[in-house]
Amino acid sequence: MQIIKSFFKLVIFVLPMNAFAQHTYLPKDAKEYTFLERQEIIQQNDPQLNLSALKPFSRETIMQLFLNKDSAFASNKWDKYNWEGLKIYNNEWLTQNEMAIQSKKPILKALYTTPANFYEVHNKDFFLSINPILQIKGGVESADENQKLFLNARGITIRGRIANKVGFSSTIIETQERGPSFYQQFVNTYRAVPGNGFYKIFKKDLTAQDYFDGRGYFTFSATKYIDFQLGYDKNFIGNGYRSLFLSDWGNSYLFGKINTKIWK
Repeated sequence: MQIIKSFFKLVIFVLPMNAFAQHTYLPKDAKEYTFLERQEIIQQNDPQLNLSALKPFSRETIMQLFLNKDSAFASNKWDKYNWEGLKIYNNEWLTQNEMAIQSKKPILKALYTTPANFYEVHNKDFFLSINPILQIKGGVESADENQKLFLNARGITIRGRIANKVGFSSTIIETQERGPSFYQQFVNTYRAVPGNGFYKIFKKDLTAQDYFDGRGYFTFSATKYIDFQLGYDKNFIGNGYRSLFLSDWGNSYLFGKINTKIWK
């Protein structure tokens, strides 16, 4: 508790001095990671691309790395396609010349004004994007066709930046799910939903779960090379699909993080 109090005191002290651009991070399992890790392998001699051992990635950092490298992806259709997608989904870091990425037919002239965001506000001192989340699946267990499987997830994700001083992001999802037998066995053994933790029984059905996933954080910079992050989310430190040093497989947790980037 004393550590948390001290951190909040530091926030109050540093925040008014902040004069550096704020950023948010790519969410866990974002499709952009495949492209970024591929570029790290291809461009091995670029020290700026040694990123994969520390996730999530800063949207600002990856956009600054690649904004002037359009020609590097022109010869490969897959790279070019994913680079264009990276720009669309991180358009708050585009220059004015790049801001031609607009929807051809926005809905009611206010929704989907850009292809990536359901609702977006983008001006000099404020950026905000709001997107709904909806995932519905159904199926049957291969070993037992009477066992109906389903996933019903609904939520919202918000990210933004205020006056280049404060960055923020939040994702809230409510899910009802009946998974396959191996999934149910895990839940019954550990009394937790993988990646989320606490749950309750859905409609008195012992084979189905109802759970809530809420994550969010704030970021701000102390200097050009040091920024702070305070939130409730997941982090990944190490190499491999699932690091043994700090995995992102468990439940979210409260954290305070100091990121520094000096020289290489």
